[in-house]
Amino acid sequence: MSPHLILLHPPTSLDWRELQPRHDIASATVATSPLFEYYPLGFLSLLEYLGRHGLDVRIINIAVKSAKSPRFDPRRLIRGLRPLVFGIDLHWLVHADGALELARICKEEHPEIPTVLGGMTASYYHRELISSPYVDYVMRGDSTEQPMVDLVQALEPGRPVGEVANLTWKRADEVVVNSLSYQPEALDIRIDYGKLLKHMLRYRDLRGGLLTGFQWPSYAFNMTLFCRGCLMNCLTCGGSNRALGRARLGVRDPEVLAEEIVAMQKLTPFPVGVPGDIRQHEPDRLIEALRRRKPTRPLSFELFGPAGDEFLEKMASIGPPLDLHLSPESHDEELRARFGRCYTNAQLEADVESILGRGGKAFLFFLIGIPGQTRESVMASVAYAEGLLEKYNERYPGKLDANISPPLPFIDPGSLAFEHPERTGYRLFARTLEEHRRLIREPDLRNVLNFETESMFRAEIVDVAADAMEQMIGARERCGLLKRKWAEKERAKVRQAREGEVRDNSV
Repeated sequence: MSPHLILLHPPTSLDWRELQPRHDIASATVATSPLFEYYPLGFLSLLEYLGRHGLDVRIINIAVKSAKSPRFDPRRLIRGLRPLVFGIDLHWLVHADGALELARICKEEHPEIPTVLGGMTASYYHRELISSPYVDYVMRGDSTEQPMVDLVQALEPGRPVGEVANLTWKRADEVVVNSLSYQPEALDIRIDYGKLLKHMLRYRDLRGGLLTGFQWPSYAFNMTLFCRGCLMNCLTCGGSNRALGRARLGVRDPEVLAEEIVAMQKLTPFPVGVPGDIRQHEPDRLIEALRRRKPTRPLSFELFGPAGDEFLEKMASIGPPLDLHLSPESHDEELRARFGRCYTNAQLEADVESILGRGGKAFLFFLIGIPGQTRESVMASVAYAEGLLEKYNERYPGKLDANISPPLPFIDPGSLAFEHPERTGYRLFARTLEEHRRLIREPDLRNVLNFETESMFRAEIVDVAADAMEQMIGARERCGLLKRKWAEKERAKVRQAREGEVRDNSV
């Protein structure tokens, strides 16, 4: 029996082998390939939520299948599928080309089967997307579980969709935008990796179900959702409450989340990460719920600002050693504040000392592309990071790591930088979805970026990124954080970025 909904995750471009893009450093710091094969966690919540309502969902990660086999033909695969609806994610802007190409193939092979696109980017560009002959519906918003149930239940008997929340659709030549009325503050969702495993076995499609294929099966990073939205408003991020149009954070019950995290640990030997700073909503309840369930391995958390010794002591009480990610962005405190992170180096280093002193690990991320940042400032951030790595890894071997990168290849639509580039110190090279499709198809990464800053052209941003990342690789290798084999692979990505012709992007 065919599924009601088949969810397809695209690569950046379906014809990426012919394009031969030199984009490897664009994904060097996010544990994925340049195809960005992570599908959104919303796929997993839809799998569980629609299943709870008696609807069958299949996930197919086209990006992973494409990366793993040069003979894979997405058109041939789609030709053999017969769902009630095709769902394609356009969450990250980097998938603008791949998502629309998948929609085109779905329509050419099955003109009678509707296509629906969803995700953060699809929501932002819903009016442009609905003008495509290959797109029947756009599901808007960060939470689409109940609206997707309503849409599928309406389509099965052919009922009208005018009452489906968050939906943009076409009625003859008229575009209809239903109200964005489904934005729950209490998230009734589950990220169930056990259900995903059963799903893979049912369809005998291990690759197609993988959350990511990067380094799999030797390594995979698993995640669950703590919240939707964010109380912060960093310059280039489109995930804030402001960017998403949220009045309040969407949050999950800490007891349910803790239960889910421990269940995930039993299913996989790989790390389990919780993106988003848990201090945004009832952190003590989550810590206590985890403590009672006694997780067996370290958990990965984010900190958006200084935590302090008292809170880090609470986190350490969960049991396993801490594994915390911090993003100071720059060594320069003024630039850090300009980006949206207002704290001092002394506060940062106090947290690092507290984390490592409790047997935990810390990872620091530095950013290239902050307005006012120059080549000299970037390299000073690298020198600062090197100093921290050498200092702390001498005392706590292998416990402090760091990396640096621009927000490659695009800053997010809906972010402050995207909405107010001149006011925030940016200049944009693309505004529409179609313009971003053209950019992602450029082989040279210098011509892919959708932004530059008041202090660096986009070619300079890529060039200094290559220098900074190469120097960081050397520091990490010297400190025993990267084995020689992996260091050489990372250096190869940097060399690839340098191969492209440098073009004048100043006009």
